[in-house]
Amino acid sequence: MKTILSSVAAIFALSLTATAQETEAPRLLFTNCHVFDGVADSLAEGRNILVEGNLISAVGDADLTSEGAEVIDCDGRTLMPGLIDAHSHIYMNMPGGVGGMESGTWDQIGARAASQATEYLYNGFTSIRELGGGGSGVKKTVDEGLIEGPRIYPGGAFISQTSGHADLRYGSQRNPNLPPYPDDNNAQRLGVTIVADGPDAVLAATRQNLSQGASQIKLMAGGGVASILDPLHTLQFLPEEIEMAVRAAADWDTYVAVHVFSDEGIRRSVDAGVRSIEHGFFASRETLQLMKDRDVFLVAQMTGISPYLELNPGLQSPENQAKLALATDLSKDFVQNVKAIQPKMAFQSDIVFATGEQFRAQMDYEKWFHADLFGNHAMLVAATSGAGELLAYSGLANPYLEGPLGVIEEGAYADILIVEGNPLEDISVIGGNEKWYDAEPRARDIPTLRVIMKDGVIYKNTLE
Repeated sequence: MKTILSSVAAIFALSLTATAQETEAPRLLFTNCHVFDGVADSLAEGRNILVEGNLISAVGDADLTSEGAEVIDCDGRTLMPGLIDAHSHIYMNMPGGVGGMESGTWDQIGARAASQATEYLYNGFTSIRELGGGGSGVKKTVDEGLIEGPRIYPGGAFISQTSGHADLRYGSQRNPNLPPYPDDNNAQRLGVTIVADGPDAVLAATRQNLSQGASQIKLMAGGGVASILDPLHTLQFLPEEIEMAVRAAADWDTYVAVHVFSDEGIRRSVDAGVRSIEHGFFASRETLQLMKDRDVFLVAQMTGISPYLELNPGLQSPENQAKLALATDLSKDFVQNVKAIQPKMAFQSDIVFATGEQFRAQMDYEKWFHADLFGNHAMLVAATSGAGELLAYSGLANPYLEGPLGVIEEGAYADILIVEGNPLEDISVIGGNEKWYDAEPRARDIPTLRVIMKDGVIYKNTLE
């Protein structure tokens, strides 16, 4: 595969060279910047950054200039990579939770997904990994420039076993996979989720998602707090079912991510070859070490262990409250275990059924709480270079192959934020807020994000 990737990169380079000969790429020079490059734990002061077309072409000191380039003077502000949310659900957007999704129409859900994409961009996220709920339609529309949004790495439909975390039927609805009683729900009709039992069905579901433009595959490998039919303790998908999805994804040069909380479920998934553990709150230190040894990412939304969670409107039934109490107990060592082992981490928000002001409040709190638990630098790395490394796991299924994401370096995509203040010292300058449900409502704009650039295009500039 490395040979193929090298060939693809060479083709891209030749293509870019030919294009440059026909039309010189526009140049933009950011001057007098204090740079967080996505990796270092301090700012590099007095740097200039040259952008040509959609890529960063040079990073240097004050001597770096470019004749004829448009100049933006950062005046000592922080220049950093655009943020990356490695676990989003823009299609899970109807009010009222699963019941709302059951009553939603494709055009309503699609329009709201487009709105969610725009929300992400103006919250500083220039890339998101969409981990279940929809295909590549919104991604293609964003890439065409018809709506504003981040780069989207589509995951396609959730793949769940019967009575799994993404089997979104109510108890009164019959299983469409058990003839002669076809009775699929709205989520399955619209391709939000696929219920698949057995290796052959998992193989077909995986290939179906890949055929629809998925850049990675998402399986449900354990129970959840907010779901209906699956107890929290359950192990979901047999090892051979997970292995089948991993093999099918590998044939497309990409990988599988799994929703799973339990320690045993995580180890089953890692042994089967998955590359990304979503949530993972019950992981032991031994299991986290196994993940670290095999370069498996931990992608955990910190709101999942927040004391605020008991206020979530979707978790007020006795069943959900019981699940939440159990999850709280089983995850009590999570933070200390992660700090002890330090596996690779990528930032995620996992925002579902929240739009507008509710979306902003949860996202702001997620930024703050992640930083509060692990430190500002760890949060920023998880939301930039760490998440960028995870996105690159998609190999030739990666829809954006011209350069790396989440870093400020020569050859990287020009996904750039100019921030008023230093996020390594104050996470609020990128929108972090210690309040969630009791936060003051805010408008879409974050005033301290002074410039938002994605793919070399400026979407916001309040420096002029």
